[in-house]
Amino acid sequence: MTRRATAIKWICYCLGALVLVLVQSAVLVHVRIWGVHPFILPAIAVIPATLERGEQGLLYGAFFGLACDLLTPVAGMPCFYFLVFLLGAAAAWLLSGQVIMAGVVCSVAVTAVCMVICALLHAAVMAGQSGFDMGAASWLALRELAVSLPFAAAVHPLLAWVRTRALDD
Repeated sequence: MTRRATAIKWICYCLGALVLVLVQSAVLVHVRIWGVHPFILPAIAVIPATLERGEQGLLYGAFFGLACDLLTPVAGMPCFYFLVFLLGAAAAWLLSGQVIMAGVVCSVAVTAVCMVICALLHAAVMAGQSGFDMGAASWLALRELAVSLPFAAAVHPLLAWVRTRALDD
């Protein structure tokens, strides 16, 4: 693949991510199931790492996390999403090549791993605060995981389409 084609592919991934972030912020924040909103940002960050199987997928996850941190910083920890999405993309890269064949099932699995990393890091940040209840945090994370994973399955086709379109050009 030429440099130009590679650049166009990653620009298309970023445009697809932008569309999905707009869906997250304009539509999914109004959907409430079991008291939580679907959260597709981890899916947007890690699915390209499963599809691409290269260092570029890790960089994409890191830069997407950095963009999320700049737009929606997490109180108590700078670079929260950067760290979570970089670790999630690394896990996705390892799982998709060694354990699960890239596809919808792999995308849902690596999104779940990334969401667990996000919940664990968030719990570690919140643990120092008074009144933190690990049981309530775990229950919240499980509900968010159950609500968000079907949406991750819906994110996969768009990002897979971007990859196939980029390979066709």
